[in-house]
Amino acid sequence: MRRGFGERLGLPGALGPLPLAPLAPEYGKLTEGQRAAGLRYAGEALTDPQERADGSAFVSVLDGVALCTPRRRRLVDEAALLDRADARPAHAPVLRLLAAIRRQDPALLRRVLLYQLLPLARQGADGLGLDPAELALLAKASRALPDLDGRQRTAAEALAPLWSRRRLRACAHAVTALGPDALRADPWLGALDARLRRRLDRCDRDLAAAGSAAPADPAGAEAGYLRVLAVASDDDEAVRGLIRLGAVPASADAPLTALPVEGGRVALAWPTRPGVRWRVLRDAPGPDRATPVPGTGGTASTAVDADPPVGLRVRYAAFPVEDGRPTGVPLVSHPLLVAPDAEEAVLEDGPARIAVRWRRPRTATATVLTLTGPGALTLRHTADHTAGHTEEHVFTGLEPGAYRVLLTARHSSPSGEPVDSPGVLRTVTVHPWPRPLTALTADAGPEEGVRFTGRGAEGAEVRLVVWPEGTAPAPGTELRADTLPAPLPWARYGAPGHTVPEVAFAGLVSAVTVLGERALAGPGVRLDVPGPVGAPRAVREPGGQVRLLFDWPSGAGAVTAAWPGGDLRISRSAYVREGLRLPLGPGPSRVTLRPHVPEPGDGPAGDGDARGAGRDIADGTAGPGGTGARSSGAGTGGRAGDGSAGGGGRSRTARTVVGVRRAPVGVDVPGEAVVRYRLLTRRRGLRARVPYAVEVSAEGHDPAVPLPELVLVHQTAVRPRHAEDGTVLLRIDGAALARAPLQTLELPPVPDLSRPPYALRAFLLGDGAGAVRLEEPALTTLVVR
Repeated sequence: MRRGFGERLGLPGALGPLPLAPLAPEYGKLTEGQRAAGLRYAGEALTDPQERADGSAFVSVLDGVALCTPRRRRLVDEAALLDRADARPAHAPVLRLLAAIRRQDPALLRRVLLYQLLPLARQGADGLGLDPAELALLAKASRALPDLDGRQRTAAEALAPLWSRRRLRACAHAVTALGPDALRADPWLGALDARLRRRLDRCDRDLAAAGSAAPADPAGAEAGYLRVLAVASDDDEAVRGLIRLGAVPASADAPLTALPVEGGRVALAWPTRPGVRWRVLRDAPGPDRATPVPGTGGTASTAVDADPPVGLRVRYAAFPVEDGRPTGVPLVSHPLLVAPDAEEAVLEDGPARIAVRWRRPRTATATVLTLTGPGALTLRHTADHTAGHTEEHVFTGLEPGAYRVLLTARHSSPSGEPVDSPGVLRTVTVHPWPRPLTALTADAGPEEGVRFTGRGAEGAEVRLVVWPEGTAPAPGTELRADTLPAPLPWARYGAPGHTVPEVAFAGLVSAVTVLGERALAGPGVRLDVPGPVGAPRAVREPGGQVRLLFDWPSGAGAVTAAWPGGDLRISRSAYVREGLRLPLGPGPSRVTLRPHVPEPGDGPAGDGDARGAGRDIADGTAGPGGTGARSSGAGTGGRAGDGSAGGGGRSRTARTVVGVRRAPVGVDVPGEAVVRYRLLTRRRGLRARVPYAVEVSAEGHDPAVPLPELVLVHQTAVRPRHAEDGTVLLRIDGAALARAPLQTLELPPVPDLSRPPYALRAFLLGDGAGAVRLEEPALTTLVVR
């Protein structure tokens, strides 16, 4: 193998000064590219693993950077690096960065590679694709150099980027971290340190002059600070000097406004200047430098500081910049204490209390609530719960009146001292609230209706309402009077008499106490009130039976009928199927109908027949006809099963249903009125007997009630079915029937009744016809053949 240049020289000094810092701004990108390509140092990208293994090609770094083969040594220039990048896509990013470094300074490429090789050579690494003689020479020379630790290597690699951005103060810190041994061992670092000191000395002189001129010559001080920043862009004293020049008195309006907003952020705004770019800094007390606000740097005149330091008093400065350099005095805000207030504070008054809800800022450790009110009242409460969640506290035992609540969020400063926010002030009025109704009782009357009584609610109006099913609030729930359902028109709390609704009702009657605009939900009682019996009427039938017809009461399972001789109960199904017939006899009577309200122990009202008074028409099941009321309630007027007497009835107020009676509806049944008729016949010649007159009698009727009229109808074909089914032979009005108990009336000559066949039949017509029984003669006397 051809001997390397360093081996021919034979001395470590032939390597020249060895670098302890890359001094290349692109070095950070280069090392990231190396890691992505799996390289230990950038020179490995010039050869492939096979070439490094068999020695057919290697890199030389002693006399420039060259790619060597056994027969040729060729310097690596920019064009060669770019050609290699096209030929080796996997390593193309690294090779193009090397080409950019070579373009900047040919010697810088060698310096970067030597900086990477020295620690590898000290560790005895091999397989790097380097001339073995040069690698041994580097290993020997590296042992004479200072061994940089991780912190020093980080400082060395940061020097070039910091210098390129004119961050000379940071460069000075990095040089100090390297130490004097590194500066002596690397002449380039020593030269950089000398240039750095000269520039910083000039900056210090300008800072001193600007600070002295600031009170009397603001313009001269501004120029001095700007000169410093033109040389050292990270000079904190110059930045703060400009901020001091731009600050305005507390009594004047600041050109830059800084306002706390939701989430602990700070919203910034300043006047717009077309075409001017801005850089916004946040300046806090202490030695720390002013911090750029993330997201700023354009021409916009607004910004948001999303994460300001909590517990510190800061001020913001918007610098006009050009090419990254400040061009003038910044726009400065007034100092702002970064201590976010509680958010979403809501106050609600209740009976003798104030409920306070708020959301604590995420940085707060506690919230202090201070309540002031009538009579120099002052109450204080500190809530130490987990931040970031809605919290609540209730002040109780308060008199009506106006109150103020101050919510102060307590934060911890960087030094650990507590810092309170400015506070959120809210006002609220504690209104008079009604006293609660502690018990509600429904007393069912002995005959009909219900009366509502209870305990509590002194000085308040008690309304009885019905809530939609399943929505009745629990007793004690605070309500607004304008949201209540309309009061029940038939239910009055504390009324002396018993009341009943006009129609059926089944549900929960709830009490609500009202005082002004405020109300409290109270207990409730569940009622079952059947509807009234409608349109009762009676129809006489043979044998002293009376058929009762009526509209079935809504919500009733059974109806009780009573008359002087007895009573019975009939279910709805039995009534629909067979009707209701009572054995009242022929005399006048009166029947009352009442919806049945079950009592505990009552038998079921099922289907069956009416077999007699005092029985249930319920599938033959007999049971007593009780008059009590079964009750239930959702209120708290008593224990389950308890009851209190109310006008002779029963009341139940726990989990039973209070059954409410209705007054019975009566129907007068007149005595049985009977109209009889008989045809009088005679023989005419040798023919059969033919009718010539009709004998009519009326008995059992009420003289005060008119009788219906009687008509006799003739039909030649069949027996007449109704009064219009044929020719009327005779018509007798009710008054004529009532004048004589028995009368005989001649039949008219037309039609000729001597010419059979034909049939005759009488009918009752008019009001009351259904209440009068028409007794007909034998059918054989009515049909003439």
